[in-house]
Amino acid sequence: MKKSLLALAVLTAVSGAASAQSSVTLYGKIDLGMVYDSGNANGKSVRISSGVTGGSRLGFKGVEDLGGGNKFSFQLETGFCADQAGGTSQANPSTAFCTGSNSFMGRQAHGDLTGAFGALSAGRQYSLGFNNLATIDPFGAGFAGQANNTNAAQNIYLVDPSGIRLNNSVTYSTPNTAGFTASVEAALGEQTGNWQASRETGAGLNYAAGPAYAGVSYYHLDNSAGTGVAKKVLTIGGTYDFGVVKIHGLGQSVTGPSTLDYRSFMAGVTVPIGQAQIMASYVRHNDRTVANQDASQVGIGALYALSKRTSLYTSFARIQNMHGAPYLVGNATEVGTGTKAFNAGVVHNF
Repeated sequence: MKKSLLALAVLTAVSGAASAQSSVTLYGKIDLGMVYDSGNANGKSVRISSGVTGGSRLGFKGVEDLGGGNKFSFQLETGFCADQAGGTSQANPSTAFCTGSNSFMGRQAHGDLTGAFGALSAGRQYSLGFNNLATIDPFGAGFAGQANNTNAAQNIYLVDPSGIRLNNSVTYSTPNTAGFTASVEAALGEQTGNWQASRETGAGLNYAAGPAYAGVSYYHLDNSAGTGVAKKVLTIGGTYDFGVVKIHGLGQSVTGPSTLDYRSFMAGVTVPIGQAQIMASYVRHNDRTVANQDASQVGIGALYALSKRTSLYTSFARIQNMHGAPYLVGNATEVGTGTKAFNAGVVHNF
């Protein structure tokens, strides 16, 4: 009897230890804001939006300690519309999930293996180029002032085609060495008989230590026939936090067929003031094709923390299009309807 009780106690202890090495976390974001667009020949747009700073979402993260310094983790994340039960609108062409290609778990769905060798991840995940841009942009690729409003390489990401989240992708990152991390990625188009069709590849080198961040990333998309390049994007930039002000700078080159040849530059600042932070940026988009459709954007915004999880926000941006340039002021989940936009709302993270 005593041996049985001892064995049960040992089994319970081992089970508890194993359980302690694994965890699953539920998390999410609810973003609701008022959006006022103007500068459209058809008139103004006033609406409630779900996802001005970032798409409203629900996700699960899990990690298991495999021993020997190795871990397996996963992330599953779906978008949802906090402002409606579905349907379409001019500003938001998605339905049901409002973000992530309008698919269940369409934002992210990947598994990761990490250890002394680095990190290996497979599934649907953000590209290295987008992560680099969002880190450098003072608006974090959200709000009215986001840098990619005037960037032809990224402007279309709002309906989530290529270059932002990659399907069928594999990413490898080296261990962090003195602040440096190198990464490579590949996403296969999975077309039978033509494995190069719509294939996406990329690479990145980042430095993050103390107040400094610097990153360079390269993204390459093959055309749907697998016979040549559809898009190449090189992004270089960084940030430096002086405490009283954080400066941001970015340059980007986008090339491809004869109708795709752009250079974009962004300069911005973030200024902390108590529980608030003020963000501002200027973006210049230079169209080097025959169309010469240049554009520039100025943006300003503020985020005020009511708590660690809840913040109020507001932002304004204006685009000046030249020679018939088509750019609109969008936000994290909308392409926008005009050349000027004002946002105000609340975001809660849990």
